Amino acid sequence: MEVGIIGFIGVLLGALFVYLGMAIQMRHLENKETRRRELELKVKEIETLNQLNKKVNEILQKRSTLMEEYVSFDAFDDCYITIDDFAYLQSYATQNNFYLPNYILDELFKTIAHRKVILSPDETMKVGGYAYKGGRVILENFSDNLTEMINEKKLQLKNLTKQPIGFFSKDDVWS
Repeated sequence: MEVGIIGFIGVLLGALFVYLGMAIQMRHLENKETRRRELELKVKEIETLNQLNKKVNEILQKRSTLMEEYVSFDAFDDCYITIDDFAYLQSYATQNNFYLPNYILDELFKTIAHRKVILSPDETMKVGGYAYKGGRVILENFSDNLTEMINEKKLQLKNLTKQPIGFFSKDDVWS
């Protein structure tokens, strides 16, 4: 009888140890998966910001040949954005709003909308886009802000990858 009771206690202790081991392993795997998802999100945010920054810089580098006809718009700080580029910026911002900071995009579109030069539809069609008084400075500042955000996200990614994945998190009761 004693041997049976001792054997039963041994089986219960063994089952308890196996359960604890499995719980620790499952928690570790969950922490790894959470970390992987966080890293993927940071990388996607960096890629999205970088792509937007490339498009803004591409817009800044464009100078239309037709702008010579419009001497009043051809100041250094004026910006010329084709209709296609403007539609691309708006659709890109809409499609990737989960990865982009909405407040900075809203400010860009709000600020640049106030700078739009009023042209007749024929003139807009002839030029092929919109002219913005002082828009170059706004887009350059926007590009600088995007570059700062990219660097911050890269630093966050670097710090996140350096953190070890423990078996226990800070919120655990056991630690």
